[in-house]
Amino acid sequence: MFARNPQIVLAPLLAAVARVLLFKVMPGDAGSGLLGGVNSSIAGLLAQLIEGLGLGVALIVADGAWRRGRAPFDDAWEDARRKAGGILLATLGFSFIVYVAAIAGSIVPFVGPLVLPLVAEFFFIYTIPAAAIGGTPGAAALQASLDVARRAPGATLLVTALYIVSFALLPTLVIQAMQPLLLGTSIFSSDVVSSLLVAGIKAIVTGYVALVLAKTFTDASYGRY
Repeated sequence: MFARNPQIVLAPLLAAVARVLLFKVMPGDAGSGLLGGVNSSIAGLLAQLIEGLGLGVALIVADGAWRRGRAPFDDAWEDARRKAGGILLATLGFSFIVYVAAIAGSIVPFVGPLVLPLVAEFFFIYTIPAAAIGGTPGAAALQASLDVARRAPGATLLVTALYIVSFALLPTLVIQAMQPLLLGTSIFSSDVVSSLLVAGIKAIVTGYVALVLAKTFTDASYGRY
């Protein structure tokens, strides 16, 4: 399905490239003074919204691919434009829930900082699919995700594991595997070029996750196609 619908990668790729450019335009970190901290916070928030919108478009393409076998990108883009407000609110809601879980986990010794964010991701992993595919308004998408996760705990556990491995581990492992090639090629010594390479890898991963996430969400919500 992924091979027949490579356009699923397009929106995540544009979002990943936009993230690279955003952090070039707004550099800084919390340790480089007030301006650097502000830049870092604003850029981080904008990057989350951009990537959430990219994932939302990919989910719409994936849903169309599962339903009809093929999914024109133009149709998905128009659908995403109509749902953009809900997708962005869903992105903020999901990010906020995971952030709060991480803060709460920091006060629990040993396993807290790891376990609570994972629990939050398990129950709210369908927040963006609910907004992008289901058209659920941003705030209500959190409740919709909670309902679907309770309805299909086994499938949700598997897709959550895929989500975490894909975004937290896979890009790093791919880059490490390609390290000999990168070190032997002068073009990849450029920070911009290497960042764009990482963006491309992340886009492919996001496209695949969107394909699996869309199918899992729709099966649990509406029944199998």
